Amino acid sequence: MKRRTFLALPAVAASGMLAGCADFGPVTKEWMKDSKYDETLSTFLITADGKQLVVLGTKYHYIFDLPPSLATVLKAPYRPKLQTAFLDFEARGERITGRYAMRLRYADAPDGSETSARALADGFKEESGYLEEEGTISGKRYLPNEVTPSSVPQAFNRPYQVTVTEKLTAVGHGAKLALSPITMAADGALGLLGLALFPIALTAFIVMAS
Repeated sequence: MKRRTFLALPAVAASGMLAGCADFGPVTKEWMKDSKYDETLSTFLITADGKQLVVLGTKYHYIFDLPPSLATVLKAPYRPKLQTAFLDFEARGERITGRYAMRLRYADAPDGSETSARALADGFKEESGYLEEEGTISGKRYLPNEVTPSSVPQAFNRPYQVTVTEKLTAVGHGAKLALSPITMAADGALGLLGLALFPIALTAFIVMAS
């Protein structure tokens, strides 16, 4: 099981009432610290219109707005050869943001090949030993409902664990999240607000330094 760390980005003050305070007691300082939680991700889906990315975890459901460049890559014929990383994620209340990186080894996309030409046209850049496309994603997280990873065909190559860094919000660590809008019909079909959801398999995950 691979570990990825969803790392924190710089934070702003949690509340205007805290401005100007020079010192806090040990209990307050402990309460103001960022918190972390371990999450296991195992299901990766895309909406029928290709505009949203859904990831099911054991603790939360995550719904991201899918950047057009990433949507193109996820539908490309070279997708089974991709090495994928999600990193530098920050959760603040219901909002979650982070980065993704997709790599194609030169062995799988030789110079001058159709695969290489397609990847470069899709926005990949030439790096040492591989082609890479990267960007940012953002979205929301929800409390899980009856749709669980175990009820959906496995879309990842294997479940893997991440550690999420959760930033303090204006209401502290007690921010309430909405229930997941993901639905499952009697025949097992998945949906999101009237749109069908389809699993997408990614065959390999890589660990990248932040």
